Amino acid sequence: MKTDEEILQNENINFNDKKIKGGSFKTLNLHKQLLYNIPFINPTPIQRKIIPMILEHKSVMGIGRTGSGKTFCYLIPAIQKALENKNILILVPTRELINQVNRNIKYLTRNIELDGIIEVNTPGRFNYENKNIKIDLLVVDEIDRIIEEKDLKQEFNIINDKLECQKVFFSATKPDIHVDCKIIEVDAKINDNINYNFYYLPSISKESVLLNTLHSLKISNNKGNKVIIFVSTKYTVDYLLEILKDYNYLCRGIYSSMDNQARIGNFKDFSKGLFNILIVTDVAARGLDIPLLDVVINYDLSDERTFLHRVGRIRGAGVCYSFVTYNDIFHFFNIQETHLKDIEIGLVPNDILDEYDLSKYLPLKAKTEKGYEKCLKFRSKVSVPEEYKDKISTFTVHKNFKIKESLCMKLQKHFNKIKKEENITVKDIDVINKYKDQFYIPYNRKDTKIHSSAFGVMKDDYILEKKEKFKYKRAKMHAKK
Repeated sequence: MKTDEEILQNENINFNDKKIKGGSFKTLNLHKQLLYNIPFINPTPIQRKIIPMILEHKSVMGIGRTGSGKTFCYLIPAIQKALENKNILILVPTRELINQVNRNIKYLTRNIELDGIIEVNTPGRFNYENKNIKIDLLVVDEIDRIIEEKDLKQEFNIINDKLECQKVFFSATKPDIHVDCKIIEVDAKINDNINYNFYYLPSISKESVLLNTLHSLKISNNKGNKVIIFVSTKYTVDYLLEILKDYNYLCRGIYSSMDNQARIGNFKDFSKGLFNILIVTDVAARGLDIPLLDVVINYDLSDERTFLHRVGRIRGAGVCYSFVTYNDIFHFFNIQETHLKDIEIGLVPNDILDEYDLSKYLPLKAKTEKGYEKCLKFRSKVSVPEEYKDKISTFTVHKNFKIKESLCMKLQKHFNKIKKEENITVKDIDVINKYKDQFYIPYNRKDTKIHSSAFGVMKDDYILEKKEKFKYKRAKMHAKK
């Protein structure tokens, strides 16, 4: 796949009937010092198309994947307009993005005095009534995130309705909103240079698989790859921090209710390389410019839109691991259908599922599960179609795990073949109970209730689940005492 720079070479773009060779910033009639402060020679494809439109006072929506250069796409023309005594309002969904955008503004305005005002804020914190300034340009970054959250959407609609000016919107995915402007879509597809790995596993074994994955990446003592682990709740952040620190990993966390200075400090230290594992909720999934990121681990799988934002943290070629439980299977098939048509999903061998003894963390895990249950209430309720349930029974061990086929698995395949040819029932050949061993992956029992904590419908996992529930209740009783 060609890089942005390679795409730009030998390419002529026409703006206002003027050919711009190579898409250089020099052809955009920018302020001399602003041009000097831009740290790149050539604009990215989305910058080539949208910056001239903003400078020409046109309203536009730009859609491009994370890392395509959307932030400079609106900051460069915003600063140019501020030099012309125009006032700009930039709305973003999170405090982290406010800090990041302000840092970029400070960098681009070195040795420049602005005549106009550039204000960066969230929709909820910007009070239009108390402002006695005329807004000439409204920029909304991560608009898909803003309209997905009820409170942010309500505040944004109030501001948007009151402002009559040039409006520019940016997003990594096409939002469900009607806008009266041209839509430019560039590099909106998922990065196909990334190595994607999806593991189907019981929810009670996610911690063991995480430790195994980090061990395989050879991360220790701040040496190795930079890793971000995405989770659903702050309780999971604290839970995984406790486990990983006990296993001597250098890591920190970020979530929305954390002290703002602590969040900024953790993000800065991660960017500087003072530690190499950052555990975050989706508050950090969008817009944050984390350099040299090698690995993303989706500990809690998200929907297909958020997934695109999460993997956008990886620059260039990298690797992504996603843990898929029965509760997440609907999201996996949506991701597969929307972004990754030919992606493989596979099981994790039992010896890896049981590799680590994490029983001492059960009291903390109980608190984590309560938080996750609250999180599920805010998710849109989905039912798993029957065809998906049938596909689950066909999953085999993932290619990343080298495992020899056990005697039982060989016998089961052999007798399944005989059963199809001669219509022999399981009652006639009870191979499962007779030859079961530690590597046996159970068949799908269609006559039983599906359990979300296991592979779906398996006897061994059902028994294991019952044992874990008993341990959980006992730990909970001790915690109350």
